[in-house]
Amino acid sequence: MRYLIAPFLSLFIHTTSAQCFVNGDFENHKASRDEINLSNTSFNGMMPGVTSFGSYGDVDIIRSSDYGGAGAQSKNWYIALTGGGTDIVAIELTQPLTLGKKYTISFYDRAASGYNANPIQLGLSTTSNSLGTVAYTFKESAINNVWTRRECSFIAPISGKYLTVQMPEGTVQTWVNIDNFKFGNSVCDTTREPEITVTNTIKRDSVIKDIVDVPDTTTEIIAEKKFVQFNKRKCNGRKYKVQQTVNVESNSVKVQVYDKNRVDGDIISIYLNGEVLIENFEVTKEKKEIILNLKIGSNTLVMYALNAGRIPPNTAAIVVNNKGKYKISTLVSDFKTSGALELVYDPAGVAMK
Repeated sequence: MRYLIAPFLSLFIHTTSAQCFVNGDFENHKASRDEINLSNTSFNGMMPGVTSFGSYGDVDIIRSSDYGGAGAQSKNWYIALTGGGTDIVAIELTQPLTLGKKYTISFYDRAASGYNANPIQLGLSTTSNSLGTVAYTFKESAINNVWTRRECSFIAPISGKYLTVQMPEGTVQTWVNIDNFKFGNSVCDTTREPEITVTNTIKRDSVIKDIVDVPDTTTEIIAEKKFVQFNKRKCNGRKYKVQQTVNVESNSVKVQVYDKNRVDGDIISIYLNGEVLIENFEVTKEKKEIILNLKIGSNTLVMYALNAGRIPPNTAAIVVNNKGKYKISTLVSDFKTSGALELVYDPAGVAMK
């Protein structure tokens, strides 16, 4: 509570629009009936505020109950995606998220009988036709014929204006319905002006009593492993190149990440075999220690550049501690290719190169 006494005071009340999706419930479109297996071009011409750019392109705009249950979760319409990057959509936001700020997003998913569904992954992008940077990967798949509410909290890895949505695992035969994307419990009206100012004059000796308590909006985040799309050529949608190979004798290895040259504001994420180890990390002289749990054989540590720093390209030193023997590697990454370190775990105890 606050009590303020002022002779003359002008009170300015600002009503600002909450962070919103431009078309998060997919109700604004040109479809008059179910539109199935739309190409990227056809979908994008029908659904403003949502862009499809998957490798195959067959997003559905659906109103009926023929594809997984009793129609939409919110209002009248929903969309459906296939897996493995064949369908990816970017949902436009009313304003970009702020780098480093925490956000809570919810939506609903549903599987259709006869089709497998995999967990959904959310990314944040600055453009409507790229996956961007992974923000959150769910671990549970959609349930057949039942809309299930999903909610997650994450720290914005970039200042992106598009939330990207995909099922990173699966094929064109893997299928999920999605609907009603929202920020927290916000109710959005994107048709109104974002700000209104009201001015009132308060007389001498008036007392202003603020009886509005600010709620605690902190959301507990349950720790879980997060993964990005990873194969022998790409990690998180970007090619990577192994720049050095190190043999290690233990399946648990400590590494340190730091800038051994001039600190220039490089920001990176680090992945091990597609698992997210650290995200949105600024490389400095202070060493960041990470423990790697390796599988037998080849393991790939990828350094993913989130910026170019003040002196491109993005560089970081990686120190591998293999039972007291140290190996220093310098990884170099840019927006086209990520630098990678291959760690080969040999239980027989091969010496480090």
